[in-house]
Amino acid sequence: MPFLWQSAAQPEARWHGTGDGPANYFADTPVGAWAEFLRHEEITDPADLAGVRRSLWVVELPDSGYATAALSQRVMTGGLATYPT
Repeated sequence: MPFLWQSAAQPEARWHGTGDGPANYFADTPVGAWAEFLRHEEITDPADLAGVRRSLWVVELPDSGYATAALSQRVMTGGLATYPT
């Protein structure tokens, strides 16, 4: 399977809505990738991780040249209710 989404047929998540894809999410550390997964799945109890298995891919991206997000800290770190914003 490719590690990047190839179409818009993916469930909505933190930075895109239904049909807004393809959207691909990257983290600068494996811990960050796991944190985003746990946030998306709303897993807060370690017992809920029983049986969870995920594969992580490594992708090299440039260190600079990206736009700065124009969102408040509250929106960028908020829960599901902040996704549309």
